Amino acid sequence: MKLLKKALSALAVIFAVVCAAGCNNKTYELYTNMPDGYELLDKSFKTNLIDGYVPTERGGEAPDSTGYTTKGITYFSMYTDATIAVSDDFKEDTDKEKFADFTTEEGKKFISFTQAVKQQLDDIDKALSTSVINSDVSKFNAADAGEKVQISKTAYEVISEAKRIYEMTEGYYNPALYYNVLAYGFGDNHRVMTKEELPSDEIIATYTDLASHFEEVQLIQEGETHYVVKPEYTVVVEDETLTLHIDLSGIGKGYAVDKVEKLFNDYGYEFGYFSFGSSSMLVKRHLDGAYNLGLSNPRSPSRDTYVKTAILNEKLSTSGDNEQFYVIDGVRYCHVIDPTTGKPVQTGIMSATVIGGSAAEDDALTTAIMAMGKEKAISFVKEKLNDRRVVFTCE
Repeated sequence: MKLLKKALSALAVIFAVVCAAGCNNKTYELYTNMPDGYELLDKSFKTNLIDGYVPTERGGEAPDSTGYTTKGITYFSMYTDATIAVSDDFKEDTDKEKFADFTTEEGKKFISFTQAVKQQLDDIDKALSTSVINSDVSKFNAADAGEKVQISKTAYEVISEAKRIYEMTEGYYNPALYYNVLAYGFGDNHRVMTKEELPSDEIIATYTDLASHFEEVQLIQEGETHYVVKPEYTVVVEDETLTLHIDLSGIGKGYAVDKVEKLFNDYGYEFGYFSFGSSSMLVKRHLDGAYNLGLSNPRSPSRDTYVKTAILNEKLSTSGDNEQFYVIDGVRYCHVIDPTTGKPVQTGIMSATVIGGSAAEDDALTTAIMAMGKEKAISFVKEKLNDRRVVFTCE
């Protein structure tokens, strides 16, 4: 995803090269529930409309932004860049102090907006990381079958949301496909595999069986203390007994975007955006009004924009089979796993974007849509996502 045309003084915005005549001779399908409000820039995509979208008011009266300028900062969290841009009247001392740390005359430290964002991202990373030994997710993964593990409120909220969306999508979003992801060379130690290294169908079936017990994860709150209980179910692979493991990276970035939106509101910022790895975003106002969002063609090596739409006071997420992938004998293996097969998705869906509502939910929903395949995804969007704008592409 790219924010187009709206140049920011503090950050370089890459302008997309539009392949208006088509990026190649191959044609693709674009499915969307937006009857209007977007522009198709790549004619190699054939548009198909999904019924049911109900537009909502996203604008409201714009505040006076006379004299505003833009500042930006990039963090590194969850193995990717997280970029934030804020427009405000930074000529005023109070607005300068609000953005960056300062100490009062009484020696009291004031936590700035930028520091508050950093602390929020660090807290989420420490709770959800699969590579940090003492993170909540790592403690859950290391626990014995049936064990009760104390976790942070952050992990409790994210697992709770993951369970809700697992049910909402009938298991097409499943964060327990942990072993499947690793088996194909993805995850924290991403590597390109050879044909000989691909896992056997028998092993993948066992991993998939284990992941299907995610619904048995239990959450318990006792006062201000939170717990998660691991399912009793185990499997045996190559003489090793495995318990259910989870990876919340497919919802964690969206959750972080939701939390950063609250900080935008708490600090009184109405202009700017927050982009987490370009897969989950919060888009407030641009000084000229709405931002233009450009979606990258998942089959374009130069990531040319195939469609654009205006974004204002919304959150969104996108998933694609072009971010982490390799090709063996003409077959594309990507990091998105189909929970019905336990293998990288081969549904024909190349990318999915959901705009509106919670970014955490959008983050998980785009993964689920890719795994559903075209017909089920069309029905799902029509029946359950009529309050959001959705775009997905198919080969």
